[in-house]
Amino acid sequence: MSPHPDLPEVPLDLAPVPFRLDVDLVGATVAVAGELDREHVHLLLDGLAALADGVHRPWSVDAAEVVFCDAAGLRALVTAHHLARRHGCTLVVERPSPCLHRLILLVGLDQMLHLRPAGPAPGPAAAGRRPLPHTGPLRVGHPVRAVPAEV
Repeated sequence: MSPHPDLPEVPLDLAPVPFRLDVDLVGATVAVAGELDREHVHLLLDGLAALADGVHRPWSVDAAEVVFCDAAGLRALVTAHHLARRHGCTLVVERPSPCLHRLILLVGLDQMLHLRPAGPAPGPAAAGRRPLPHTGPLRVGHPVRAVPAEV
């Protein structure tokens, strides 16, 4: 039963998404799938470090299947950008998933990272402000009162 009787119960039976990383040394591409979080970012950075011995100048991170990204994931993309530059290369984030693309735009990393989206990028809100993220199914709307109601 929900601790708040007025709110509907939201099932939290979300299965963990398996993390997958594929490194293509010939094409200088690292494909990431799953959650790009603090538990997995070292794998992304290890995969990109393996590209340092290659001759390809553009490095690619294919992020089409990223379902979640936290601050550590964003930090890893910035670190990957600097790693590529230290080796005389450029880093391109290919086909960022909608959630990752929106997050990159919200925090302003689109000014640093080279993005090559699969589709059109989310447009800016009115007056050039960045759009707010979608509230999604985990947020349940309920009235909030600043002052308690009289009893």
